[in-house]
Amino acid sequence: MTRTLGSALLASLVVWQFPAAGSASSGRGAGGQQLVERQAYLMGTSVRLVAYDARREAGLNRLEGALRALEDTEQELSTWRADSDISVLNRTPVGTPWRASARLCRMFTDVLEWQQASGGAFDPAVGVLVGVWNIHEGGRIPSPSEVAFALGHAGSRWLDFDPLACTLTRRTEVTIDVGAFGKGEALDRAAVVLGDGAWMIDLGGQVSVNGRLPDGQSWTVEIADPVDRQRAVATLQLQSGSLSTSGGSERDMRVEGRRVGHILDPRTGLPASFNGSVSVWHQSGLVADMLSTALYVMGPDQGVRWATAQGVEAAFLIPDNGGVRIVGTPAFTRRLQPARAATAGAATFRESNEPE
Repeated sequence: MTRTLGSALLASLVVWQFPAAGSASSGRGAGGQQLVERQAYLMGTSVRLVAYDARREAGLNRLEGALRALEDTEQELSTWRADSDISVLNRTPVGTPWRASARLCRMFTDVLEWQQASGGAFDPAVGVLVGVWNIHEGGRIPSPSEVAFALGHAGSRWLDFDPLACTLTRRTEVTIDVGAFGKGEALDRAAVVLGDGAWMIDLGGQVSVNGRLPDGQSWTVEIADPVDRQRAVATLQLQSGSLSTSGGSERDMRVEGRRVGHILDPRTGLPASFNGSVSVWHQSGLVADMLSTALYVMGPDQGVRWATAQGVEAAFLIPDNGGVRIVGTPAFTRRLQPARAATAGAATFRESNEPE
């Protein structure tokens, strides 16, 4: 079944169904629930936290607790901080076990399981590759020999992980880059603090939500055109979980006249060739974050087959003659609705089990 979806103008990836508010403000919702909000900048991006609570002070305290959880995660995972746990791991001498905290041990268990399940399309141990392409500082074009050298010092095959002892041992000068999973881990930790009730966190475009709004409605999320981020092509209603979108339109670089994608394929050492975007919904923010990267690297053909086989809800947004073609797993495409305020420029989508 093929449907036509309109497109809409929007300021960001997400539209929320409540009145505008300041960085720490409130508004009265249905049933006496008050809207509270906090905004901050961390992990190299903006974060917005919103919740409804019967008492404004209690709601703000919950948001402050969630913000501290995000800040604590940044302190542990940031590769920009010399004293972070990940930076210490990356400096630990080759052959010397590094002991993880209990929560980092749990995180690495999940991370390395999905690295294996994705066939290496997602891999946390790509720091040397990220460095040779200078991804975090404007990009560069490395020589083939540089890529080959970096590829030989990248990949989880060089990590020995003992989940019982909670140790990681590097067997070469491999380093961890958290760009494909750090935000998701932070969102999951903040979600534990916020607990039940209606709340939403937008961390640089990855969104986690819980509960219904006071009027009984779900949170509305709009998915943007992969080329024109100011235009929505579809919406979906969420009451739980996390939506992560990976795409290149905003962060890809131009170096020496060439497009350099900021998402690298750990298997080849080269930027992923796909030029659209992919959205993944999962109950876990960490898993959604990892898999949006893995699927972007796989590309639509392999990615939809893999996601369907794994029971993962995902959709690829593929630029197509000025429009957008959306190909996704049946579970994800059933969630999609036309974007509001439809304007010229339509998108079409189909489920993965249909012929072209």
